[in-house]
Amino acid sequence: MALHGLTAAEVKERAAAGKANDYETRHSRSYADIVIKNFFTTFNIILFILGAALIVCGELISAASATGVIIMNVLISTVQEIKAKRRLDKIALLLRPKVLVMRDDQKTDIDRGGLVIDDLVHLGPGDQAQVDGTVETEHQLEMDESPLTGESHTCRRHVGEPIYSGAFCVAGDCWFRVTAVGRDTFSSKMLATAQKFEKKNTPLQTETGTVTKLLMTIAFVYLFIIILVNIVLGKPLVASLNEAVIVLDIVPIALFLLITLTYMIAAVRMADSGVLLQNSSSVESMSHVNTVCMDKTGTITTNHLVFQEVQYLTDDHNGTDTLIARFAASTASRNRTVTALADRFPDAAEPLADEIQFSSERKFSAVKFASDGITVVMGAWPFLRDRAANPDGVQERLTTLSAQGFRSVVICSAGTAALHAEEKTVIPPLTVLAIVAIRDEVRPDCKEILSEFTAHGMDVKVISGDDPETVDAIFSLAQIPGERRILSGEQLAQLSDTAKDETIMQTNIFGRMKPEQKEEVIESLRRQGRYVAMVGDGVNDVRSIKKAQVGVALQSGSGAARGVADMILANDDFRALPKAIVEGKRTVSGMRDILKLYLVRNFTLSFLVLFLLIMLNRIPMMPVQNTYYALETVSFAAFLLTIWARPSENKDLILPNVMRYVLPMSVLISFFALSIYTVFYIGTNDGWIDLSASYDWMAQRMGWSSAELLDHLSTGGHPDIAEINARNAMIMFLVMSGIAQLFLLFPLSKHWSPDRQRTDDIRPTLLALVLYGVMALMFCIPEISIGIASLIEFPADYILLFIGITAVWFVLALIILRNPRMNWLADWIDRYMRRKLEVELQKETAGTNQTQEKRD
Repeated sequence: MALHGLTAAEVKERAAAGKANDYETRHSRSYADIVIKNFFTTFNIILFILGAALIVCGELISAASATGVIIMNVLISTVQEIKAKRRLDKIALLLRPKVLVMRDDQKTDIDRGGLVIDDLVHLGPGDQAQVDGTVETEHQLEMDESPLTGESHTCRRHVGEPIYSGAFCVAGDCWFRVTAVGRDTFSSKMLATAQKFEKKNTPLQTETGTVTKLLMTIAFVYLFIIILVNIVLGKPLVASLNEAVIVLDIVPIALFLLITLTYMIAAVRMADSGVLLQNSSSVESMSHVNTVCMDKTGTITTNHLVFQEVQYLTDDHNGTDTLIARFAASTASRNRTVTALADRFPDAAEPLADEIQFSSERKFSAVKFASDGITVVMGAWPFLRDRAANPDGVQERLTTLSAQGFRSVVICSAGTAALHAEEKTVIPPLTVLAIVAIRDEVRPDCKEILSEFTAHGMDVKVISGDDPETVDAIFSLAQIPGERRILSGEQLAQLSDTAKDETIMQTNIFGRMKPEQKEEVIESLRRQGRYVAMVGDGVNDVRSIKKAQVGVALQSGSGAARGVADMILANDDFRALPKAIVEGKRTVSGMRDILKLYLVRNFTLSFLVLFLLIMLNRIPMMPVQNTYYALETVSFAAFLLTIWARPSENKDLILPNVMRYVLPMSVLISFFALSIYTVFYIGTNDGWIDLSASYDWMAQRMGWSSAELLDHLSTGGHPDIAEINARNAMIMFLVMSGIAQLFLLFPLSKHWSPDRQRTDDIRPTLLALVLYGVMALMFCIPEISIGIASLIEFPADYILLFIGITAVWFVLALIILRNPRMNWLADWIDRYMRRKLEVELQKETAGTNQTQEKRD
């Protein structure tokens, strides 16, 4: 049959009509998507506008305090995700295939993006279809559609039958006519519900997000009240902006930066472990995973068959080996079984007088050598048994091998018999020479990795499109211990909704699963409170990878799978996953104590704003003083604690325990701070607190007049010495008590430990001492303490007073934190967060179902 492809003119005409394959399945996120999602959030926009207003008013330091942290946050996040995108794009470019087409009656290789409707495309063994089409001519064509269906068995394709994009040719060859390109192909439509990469909130992000929303609500209520009051009082714009900066700092802006830095540090630690993080938070997510789901192919097995053994049925072992080698080297049926034999019995190919290629219909292949006329047949025993002259004992041997998890074929000799009679295929009389056992190549690290998952308390479930009995046999080959409970996709479909959840939870091997059933399993597990990671490589895994809390794809997998995954295993190295679990536990452990530091400051600030700014119309501190307060008490400490964090178990929610510490601590610190503010304010006005000598000394050191010093230290309007003294005394206590929290959170002795537990890590204690030293050093440099931070210098006897007050606070804090009556707070927050997580999962599921219905 003469084949005629398109002419150059016809190709140009179809390309102009929009019938070209110029649509590319996305392998990574776009630059615009990364930038927009990191920069343009509601809160970021508010802060940028506020910072710009402060710059216009000449308040550069306040502007930097208001926006500097958030700018650093979005820049670090953006750079990290752009690096991941570039690496993914490089992988996709390396894996981008060429296509052989017939054009102007000439065969030519082109990029797949140049294909058009009605192009004539060739497929040979190992080629992957890039578009959909219809077979024009074929020669023993066998297609592997497992990337689409998960089914590892090949299927025969005849003239007029469809070819689907994503399927592989494993035997024979064909020319097919293109019928669909781009978004219209089968694989593109299959991915219609899963093409968009979506950031997934981790438990840590969800819990911090809950607190952030609470603090944000408080901040905006305060801000609304302040705006109304300032309009009525006619306050200057600069004073109003400074108040707005303080109020907005109630929202833990720097916490977002810290979480980003924490993820970045984890990514750096994992840089050499073989994991590419497309979603930086996925490392933390791995620490919460209690169920790992994976496809068989590419995860437990390598998608290769390897030779196991030969059981001879004749005495001429060498002669049999020679025939096997000649057959494997010469047959055109290059399926995985033949490849395994060729690896074990290498030989040079030789001319054939005749051949029957393997097909899924006949289940055997045969060759007749041209040199000596010998005919060799290889295939499945049920299809050759009736033609065998020596069948005794063969079935028993096959049954034994099958029980061990091996696939088996029989090698037969047919003398010099012909393979065709009157152009019809015939099976001549056969003599069985040997039984060849073949096995799926199990990943060498499979047993070790699965054991590590189990050691971390994780359930492992295999969700495959292959036969469940085959998967069970592979578990036997891999020597994976434990009871195996098997379920097929057909059985799953017959279950009621109620029975499905229970059955899915109990089953650990799922076979014959369609892509939508894989997704259904993931959704059911999540609905039942499981935190799920899905590992896959094919197009048929995309929906389930996206549905899982942690989606993991193999580098060698499909571009679509890599495009939606949170983590990509470079070089398909599974050993990186346990490392990701350890890093995730380290991340959460570090954040648990860091959150306590951060949130105590934010809640304390909210109380101070309520009582001082809202009720008394007095600003608690200047923006630069607030920045100093944050740097001394949380920022430096939090960064170092992130680096020093040690892995620990974190299966429970962390917010209940955090808030059990934060709320009573914030109330206690606020009480002491407001009491100090009140005492110094009243004492200054009544004259029994006199710091005039300190003011003269500060003015002399700065070379200013007393009036210039007071104007610099005031927050706007007429200078009020009582307010300046009260504010500075309060800040002194806030900084001292904030640093002292490190002794509570990392106690070297159980005597000052809230939970009677101690740590052997001396670094946080040394850090606290260093921070006190930095505090003292700053006051030795008036250009910083006075000129920049607008802080006054207290006499030595007042410093001793602040130390004594801090010591009293420490003892009271320890008593309150040890009181078991505070446990009700943690219990209440735990119940609230679990209800919230359940509601969010229901909303997510409902949204996914609605999107699916619209697409359908």
